[in-house]
Amino acid sequence: MAKAGAVAKIITRNLLILFLALLVVGIVIGGGELRIERNDLGKVYKFYPKNDSSLLDIVGGYFSATWKFLTDPPEVWEEGLETFVVKSFALLVLTEVFLLVIGLFLGLRAGYYRGLADKVVSALAPTFSAMPSWFIGVVFLFLFYWKLSLFPVNFEDTINWAEVHGTLSTSTYLRALVLPVLTLVFSGLWEYAFNVRNMIVNERNGDHVLYDVARGLPEGRIMRKLLRTALPAFLTFTTYNFLEILTGMMLIEVMFNIHGLGYLMAVSFWLTRIGDGFGFAYAPEILFFTTAVMMLFYFINAVVMEGLYLYLDPRSGGERQ
Repeated sequence: MAKAGAVAKIITRNLLILFLALLVVGIVIGGGELRIERNDLGKVYKFYPKNDSSLLDIVGGYFSATWKFLTDPPEVWEEGLETFVVKSFALLVLTEVFLLVIGLFLGLRAGYYRGLADKVVSALAPTFSAMPSWFIGVVFLFLFYWKLSLFPVNFEDTINWAEVHGTLSTSTYLRALVLPVLTLVFSGLWEYAFNVRNMIVNERNGDHVLYDVARGLPEGRIMRKLLRTALPAFLTFTTYNFLEILTGMMLIEVMFNIHGLGYLMAVSFWLTRIGDGFGFAYAPEILFFTTAVMMLFYFINAVVMEGLYLYLDPRSGGERQ
């Protein structure tokens, strides 16, 4: 019961954060429409605030527009908004799964056995943490597309070509996602593994581990116990690192032409020529919709990870320390 109450507190706290974040975003987007030329992408629900509109009216209008999107989604370039959400969700899930599995494996080996694995993880972590994901994407484009021609570089063109020729399948989607997923995983993997390595090193010197070693327990069993001890703290790190993954995903979608939320956000706020100069044109409802869905992704991730923390941490008595 204590842990169930703690999970309820986690959900309530993150719901409040989600609502406040959406409120701030609505204020910014609502005020911007008064100054920036509208860019209508296909059929959208228009909301033109008048000059004398109150702040509450502006924000309320965009919350209302988002609800209309959910109940009767429009189309952008003859694509339903749900397809943008699905593509981003698939990219996000694949990235998270590989990051967690490979990061835990490398970090556990580096922290427990040390040696070469420890040296590689410790050297690569600060190097790749300083590199933006788009730079790694360019390197992978050069290696795996231009030089080796192993994987496609344009997601939408690959899917469209397979659909026209009748060869579209699940493997087509997975093959088209290899480079973007590989880019996101490789850019964040070493920092993940390094954090796990540090957690394992700290736990390895604990009395309970030394006692297990003295008892002659198999290494595999000791490592599993270490992983169980370090996993809750790693889940916490994953929660707060999730926004970094979302930000990198937006750029990767544009780079590899994946019509996901990041791509939709980019084209909803666009540089355009106005007379002899330049200005901005955007579709505010779509911009708000994409932002809201990304925040929802973060909300779900935070609730799941923090909830798992309570149930996986053997030292947790229901309240998070």
